[in-house]
Amino acid sequence: MSSRFLRQILNNPRLPSRDIPKYVRDRATGTLTVEQKPTLVWLYKKNIIRKRFATFGKSSGLKPGICWPSKEELQYMKQFDAKFEKSIESMRENLLQTQKAEQEKRIKREKQIVANLKKLPKMKEEFWKNYHNLFEKIEEEKSNKEKLIQEVREYLGYDIEPNDPRFEEALVKKDEEAKAAIRAARKLEKQKQHMEMLQALVSEALEKEKSTTKPTEETNNESSNSDSKPSQ
Repeated sequence: MSSRFLRQILNNPRLPSRDIPKYVRDRATGTLTVEQKPTLVWLYKKNIIRKRFATFGKSSGLKPGICWPSKEELQYMKQFDAKFEKSIESMRENLLQTQKAEQEKRIKREKQIVANLKKLPKMKEEFWKNYHNLFEKIEEEKSNKEKLIQEVREYLGYDIEPNDPRFEEALVKKDEEAKAAIRAARKLEKQKQHMEMLQALVSEALEKEKSTTKPTEETNNESSNSDSKPSQ
């Protein structure tokens, strides 16, 4: 049997087992025992036989050359690598570009860190300033809350806890009274403004009346003086 026919049999797992003579199987599997010999057709493919050689070595009876690709396979591998795989030179160029990009990124990061370190004293000052402002605000809110609780207690006339429902009712009632007082104060202020406007209008009217009566008195005086001269 020719080696070409043998390769065709070994590389085609769809061939029925009866088309593979026993001596061909023995030639493919070497001196393996009955338990080690494959029983299925697809186990006679070239890659499986190579695994057999890798597992059993010389005891398989196979030639080591079976692990090396044929001329056709080698040519196909070269064409495949030239078409789809990158060359060593291109891989080296990509590696250099990647290293350069990483170095530039690292340098940029180091410059940013140095710039941030220069800003650190000012940032710390702003942080502590904001911290103290926040602390003062919290203390002020706490003081206002305690003051409100004390005002509600004075409003009710006895001690009461903030979680008591009567505290909320008293607080709402106190707010309503405060709003009513504010409205009354605004109303009083408006009335005061209206009174001031009325007083201003009255004063303006009196000034106009005085300005109109003064020329009349002067004309009367002049006429009386002219009448008194001929009589003399």
